Amino acid sequence: MEQPKVFNKYLVSLTKIVSFYCLFFVLLKSLAIVRGAWIVPNTILTVPFVLLGVSSAYVIFFKKYNWALALFGALFIIIIRYYEVDLVYYLQEKYGTN
Repeated sequence: MEQPKVFNKYLVSLTKIVSFYCLFFVLLKSLAIVRGAWIVPNTILTVPFVLLGVSSAYVIFFKKYNWALALFGALFIIIIRYYEVDLVYYLQEKYGTN
């Protein structure tokens, strides 16, 4: 049995938001690195967003929408944005050059 079309619209919209936000985040971090931000922590933070963006773009391109990926992507974005500053300082302290 097929799900109601309303839920499919929400799933498609959420997946597209996750994909576009991943692209935005990677561009934002790349611009920050060019403007003089720490290279190591910002690069480490962009890697999961590249992977999530590629996987969500794959889902959009082949129209194989999945609630698990969309919800995981949204939660991942929220958590990373909330702890981003702490993560940047921690990663710079642990892996960066002083």
